[in-house]
Amino acid sequence: MEKYILSQMSNKNFSKAVLAVYMQTTYNQDQYPNYLKWFYTVNIPRILKGEGDIIFYLDGLEIVSLSTLKNTDEKKICTLLVNKDYRKKGYSKQILEDSFEYLKTDTPLITIPTKRIEEFDKIIDTYHWQETARTDQYYSEEIIFNAPKVLKK
Repeated sequence: MEKYILSQMSNKNFSKAVLAVYMQTTYNQDQYPNYLKWFYTVNIPRILKGEGDIIFYLDGLEIVSLSTLKNTDEKKICTLLVNKDYRKKGYSKQILEDSFEYLKTDTPLITIPTKRIEEFDKIIDTYHWQETARTDQYYSEEIIFNAPKVLKK
């Protein structure tokens, strides 16, 4: 297993990694129909400006886990993924610990769709994340964890 940080990759590998990460996270399109646009017009420019990053682990050429991070005055995990073939083997802890180190907090802002909350129960309990709000501004209800009293848009 090898760890990569997108902003630290060479130009040649950067573009290949961006495509691989996007393809691995296309499931987000179900929850966020504008995910493709967000990924390429918000997330990637954020990385180029030094306001976020993507940390990921590879097993050969396969993405094992990844986290898409926003690191401004808002410390947020935008996407957290462990490949189905690698779940329940400790990889979520590994990618979360790397994310916490990068964001310099173990209570980052994160939103989780209510229909997927059971997948995150152990993580929520282990790290003592606090539900701070709920929103239905997308296509299903989401639970917001670790948010300040007022969310920034």
